[in-house]
Amino acid sequence: MSKQSTKSNRENILRISTGGVCLALAFVLSQLKLFEMPMGGSVTPASTLPMIVYGVAFGPVWGFILAFIFSLLQLIGGWLVTPFQVILDYTIGYTALGFAGFAALKKDNRLKINGALERFRGTSIIKIIVFTIIAYIVRWLGSVASGVIFYADYAADAGYDSALIYSMVYNGSFLLADLAILSVVLVILYMVIPSSRKDNTLSTIQKFTAEFVGTFVLVFVGCGTAMAVGCDSTNGGGYILTALAFGLVIVAMAYSIGNVSGCHINPAVSLAMLISRRMTISEFWGYVVFQILGAISSAGLLRYLFGLTGKIDMTGVYDENECEMIYWGLGSNNLGGCDGNIVAGLMIEVILTFIFVLCILGVTDSKFKHGSFGGLVIGFALVLVHILGISFTGTSVNPARSIGPAIFAGGVALTDLWVFIVAPFAGAALAALVYKAVTRVKEENAVSVLEESSEAKEEKTEE
Repeated sequence: MSKQSTKSNRENILRISTGGVCLALAFVLSQLKLFEMPMGGSVTPASTLPMIVYGVAFGPVWGFILAFIFSLLQLIGGWLVTPFQVILDYTIGYTALGFAGFAALKKDNRLKINGALERFRGTSIIKIIVFTIIAYIVRWLGSVASGVIFYADYAADAGYDSALIYSMVYNGSFLLADLAILSVVLVILYMVIPSSRKDNTLSTIQKFTAEFVGTFVLVFVGCGTAMAVGCDSTNGGGYILTALAFGLVIVAMAYSIGNVSGCHINPAVSLAMLISRRMTISEFWGYVVFQILGAISSAGLLRYLFGLTGKIDMTGVYDENECEMIYWGLGSNNLGGCDGNIVAGLMIEVILTFIFVLCILGVTDSKFKHGSFGGLVIGFALVLVHILGISFTGTSVNPARSIGPAIFAGGVALTDLWVFIVAPFAGAALAALVYKAVTRVKEENAVSVLEESSEAKEEKTEE
């Protein structure tokens, strides 16, 4: 047997044996349930992770094959479904995960590295996550189509007029939670596996991880406090406690992760920084993705913990006769305080975000000195806007903070969600433009002073 054929056989044995291990791991993980989503569907501890690692290690073709086999294995649990539903819900959905293999190393480089985990680590984590997100979108679309066809009757029971909307929300809720867990595990795995090649990816991932952690803590403490104490007109103390909770989280995070990522923990703040040219477009999208994932993960954990301990969500609706929650609020935002008026909701969120982001831009501007009290100022600014905004909209000023709870709360929180995405972005963009305009003269004067000082030094040197 020639050396070439021996090498080829070893490569095939490696692919097949690794594939078997990944299939076994994926199947076992898919049977473990972390928690049930409010609208149905269960979240597992990153069951698709082994397939993604395999696809990245051995390329998209092998990734597609393994994911296709996994889709068939999912039927072992005794699912009584039609072949067409199997294709939509499982075969297309899971096979799409092989798409993550397009982030793989070039074939020549893969052949030089034997270990699947080492091959995975040698690939850009950004590419892996991007391709994985695209795969999840395909999986979601297949599940939505399946839901519209086979579960249309459930839409009316859940209070939805449209089977399409119900299917989108139902499937999107647990798939987003699953994707959030998967992304976190992918990043952790990427960070703990040693790499022999030099790159700048790790520092970028550290920033993204910091943003995930910061947003997770913000939603967990802020929304968790709102759930525990309530924020309605009969409980004025709840206003202050919730406002302080959000503000104090910002203070704590600013002095802990601020040196790593700048502690944006808010897509609107990241947009303002992008407009102000303090970050690149690729950093912006990375920040936004991990901020949203952090918020989703935190909201899901809050829902699970409150349900597990039997605590009443004071921002939801509780049936005292049945002793159960009819509707989980999870501290989500809505237009109830504006009497459903969209224009009023948009205006209050734009103005409050403008105030908050303008404060951040001024305090964090490196051209002007503010001492070491920046975190405190920003935290108190968030308390300030919450004290007014809670009675109107619950105060968002942060798209990620609104998206996370809305996914698990459903209902009016999802219906009004677009307001709390559009308005904070608009307010942040306006703040960035206004700040640039009002500080332009001072910046020009500062530059002139520096130039004059430099010229004076040069003249002294010549003398």
